[in-house]
Amino acid sequence: MFLTRLLYFSYCTTEKDMEIDQILQSARKYNAQNNITGALWFDGDIFVQVLEGDRRKVSETYHRIAADTRHRDIELVSCGTVDRRFFHEWRMGYYADTEANRSLVLKYSGEDKLVPWRLPEGALLQLLAAGQLTGS
Repeated sequence: MFLTRLLYFSYCTTEKDMEIDQILQSARKYNAQNNITGALWFDGDIFVQVLEGDRRKVSETYHRIAADTRHRDIELVSCGTVDRRFFHEWRMGYYADTEANRSLVLKYSGEDKLVPWRLPEGALLQLLAAGQLTGS
């Protein structure tokens, strides 16, 4: 098995008050069955997600997400083999658009709203790792 980390962002196509709990419940169940870990940042407009696990399973998961009509303009930031997982404790950690997380965005980007296309891969991963989880 090649341990793989994939990072992407996309724009949400549904209402801002969409049922994020349903998405998280489904993702956590799927990820548990497929030994995938990761984290999701959602601010009501943009998804930023990192997936970690077996290369084939991560690839299948990404392609399933890319085909989901709740996403548009999906952009792959990075995908590669890694030595260890950053998010090994979370089947899908979740970061909501909270004051604490917006404040943390300032640390990595100088803005209080996450603009993922302006951040390099390392800064996005550090932001996700340092964010205040809403649920894991």
